[in-house]
Amino acid sequence: MRQRGVWSSLGGGMTLLLVMAAFACSGPAWAESFIVKDGQARAEIVVSEHRARMVQLAASELQTYVEKTSGAKLPITTEPSGKYPVQIYVGKSAYTDRLKVFGDDLKHGAFRMVSGENSLALVGKDADFVPREPYGRGRGDRARVLKEWDALTGEKWENRHTSLFKLYNKDLDIWQDDDRGTINAVYKFLRDLGVRWYFPGELGEITPRMKSIALPGVNKIVRPDFAVRNIYQYYQEFFGGSEDEIKWQLRLGLNSGHELLGLRRAHGITEVHARDEVKKSHPEYFALYGGKRAFDHHGGDGAPCLSSEGLLQDNVKYARALFDIYDDPTVNVAPVDGYYALCQCDGCKGKGTPGRGYSGRMSDYVWGYVNRVAQELYKTHPNKKVSCIAYGAYQLPPEKIDKMSPNVVVTVCRWRSLFHNPDTRKQFLDLRKAWLEKLPSKEMYIYDYYLHARPGSPWETVPVYFPRLIAEDLRSLKGKSRGDFIEVYRNRPDQSHEGHALASNHLNVYITARMYWNTDQDLDALLDEYYDKFYGPAREEMKAFIEYAEANWPKATKEVEVIDRLFERIGAAQKAAGDTIYGRRVDLVVHYMERLKQLRERLTRGRENVPEARALRRNQADIKLDGKLDDKFWEGVRVYTLREIQTGRPPQYGTSFRVAWGSDDSLYFGIRCEDRDTETLNIATRKDGDTSIWTGDTLEILFETPTHSYYQITINPAGAMLDLDRKQGHNTLWSSGAQVATHIGDGIWTLEVRLPVAGEEARELDPQNGIAGKRPSRVYPWYFNVCRQRVRDNSTELSAWSPTGKRHFHELMKFGKLWVK
Repeated sequence: MRQRGVWSSLGGGMTLLLVMAAFACSGPAWAESFIVKDGQARAEIVVSEHRARMVQLAASELQTYVEKTSGAKLPITTEPSGKYPVQIYVGKSAYTDRLKVFGDDLKHGAFRMVSGENSLALVGKDADFVPREPYGRGRGDRARVLKEWDALTGEKWENRHTSLFKLYNKDLDIWQDDDRGTINAVYKFLRDLGVRWYFPGELGEITPRMKSIALPGVNKIVRPDFAVRNIYQYYQEFFGGSEDEIKWQLRLGLNSGHELLGLRRAHGITEVHARDEVKKSHPEYFALYGGKRAFDHHGGDGAPCLSSEGLLQDNVKYARALFDIYDDPTVNVAPVDGYYALCQCDGCKGKGTPGRGYSGRMSDYVWGYVNRVAQELYKTHPNKKVSCIAYGAYQLPPEKIDKMSPNVVVTVCRWRSLFHNPDTRKQFLDLRKAWLEKLPSKEMYIYDYYLHARPGSPWETVPVYFPRLIAEDLRSLKGKSRGDFIEVYRNRPDQSHEGHALASNHLNVYITARMYWNTDQDLDALLDEYYDKFYGPAREEMKAFIEYAEANWPKATKEVEVIDRLFERIGAAQKAAGDTIYGRRVDLVVHYMERLKQLRERLTRGRENVPEARALRRNQADIKLDGKLDDKFWEGVRVYTLREIQTGRPPQYGTSFRVAWGSDDSLYFGIRCEDRDTETLNIATRKDGDTSIWTGDTLEILFETPTHSYYQITINPAGAMLDLDRKQGHNTLWSSGAQVATHIGDGIWTLEVRLPVAGEEARELDPQNGIAGKRPSRVYPWYFNVCRQRVRDNSTELSAWSPTGKRHFHELMKFGKLWVK
């Protein structure tokens, strides 16, 4: 296919030569033309005297790797010296202009590679990022930026540009948002030579050896399949990352997407209301839970009231300021993280949709607000965009809005790795389709999480590989999504002694990065090349290990046999690799898996060192469910106490419970909670099924039966209840059929709970109703925990019958045993 912009303007023999080259993307070398011949440089690198920052680095990278590959160091100059027969033009210059090889029209990191008889042009868009004032130049610059921002706007808003310094790397003198067209062209040329960068630093580098490097015959434009290719790596931002780390990220061919989305912020409404001055002057901007404004939600950002007209108008003014002062292309209008509860003020009543389940209970409420902001901004800035994440309780598209405003774009949050479950994959395919139908803009992005190595993750220390899911998903997203933002966990600075977080995850990152550029490429060939180049003599053993891990990692946290097979296979690879650089690469995975042995021991032992409770049989006729614990039913039933969630010490406010099995095949709990002043209990809601219950005082009963893992019952002092099936997330459509009664006394509040058991077949017969299981026994016990949350004045006390050692209740291996005596 003719590339008119290049060919029509070239003359004579050059035109003929380029026509010949066009029939192959990377054809045979020009006759007698070499970049390096028998170890001697035959070419020089030519850059503009007024080159962009990234072009300077691109020329340096080309020089470095040609030398590593061939031993010849190509000089870098601003004009041909006449000493070398071949010129490699890196970036825009007067010489590429004469050849009519331009790159300024190429978007999102695309590039051109054009060769002549004695030249090679590697060119893309290379504009330097120029930050606009006011912006932060370091951690101590926040006060100055906010002072100038306040003066410009006349408001007291936060400003995301206070942290702009994190996008600059002093050592390399580059910004994350510098255009990367030419450097991408250089890396493509080097990859064509066989250079690979699988992992940061020299350990991850593959550099072939060759005495001669021929000048390729090439004339092509290379464009990525996805515009946004933002793989964000914890603790390795441009500001803090080492030179090896930042160069590795560049070599992946990424693009932050600043030209489409601006400076990333996933929860943009907080910029409008998070400062103390706003909390004091506009308390009505904040959600009302249990009669109190949610100023301190999520570390002090606060949870918004989305029916507040003043907040909406301020949000519109704030967005216009970002557009006018910073020329940001997009403003994010998503609420604070952890936003799962509807505000309880009169203006918000009835705006939730709990009947849609957890993922849709807040959708019309949140997206209605987003759409109103977008409509106002469309009047003044029709070429700018309004973004929000489809996340948590507002992941589903709204039902009451037929079409969103034309300037709305959506970022759908999910875990690509969990698509090993076909139902989960179908759920997100349906979600994607539903969102695209709602968006006139048809502009969608993906927010994903490669966080399996993060401390506290269920898969920490498990070698998680999912290259086939990556390829399958990206192929299905081509033409539908503009690209990804992915959080990748990296070791904290104080975790240098731990296994490297990229030990296995580097392959997922690498495959993702390569598939961003061409989803049609042969994945098996890409993987086979990786096994061969990265693991050498252990190629077959590591292939067997990775393929087994890919098929079985979801089961590794539960099945000892899977862990054993993983260690067998990695042991075979370690032996095959020996004491070589390949062995060091295998050792990365071995070291990372070390603490998997501890998990194996725990699985072998089962739930050791957890408490045990015996439920006495009682006559259901002997209890009146009123929450007072004064019936004959409870006489002689053993009392169990709760301890502080992490330390196991006695909590400041004691809690105890009793448990019994009723003659009506129901499990009964009687719970007693001490408190200093029961007139000031933090009662967040008086309504069943309201997720705002979690913002106040609660009792949690978590339990798994032999046929189902697991259920959650949340109750507050007012007797409001929220029940969830936690098997696959937060299924709020499930109903336990529980009955609850509470009583508030002097210095205590008490409750009684009846949990009817529906039988082992319940999960198949009616999965949305009833507790699947039968009476617990010594042979087939249930496992459970009783937990309490007490919230007061910026402090939260957590206690549990079986302490988890963490700041949360949901630690299944810490559930204690329950059986009926």
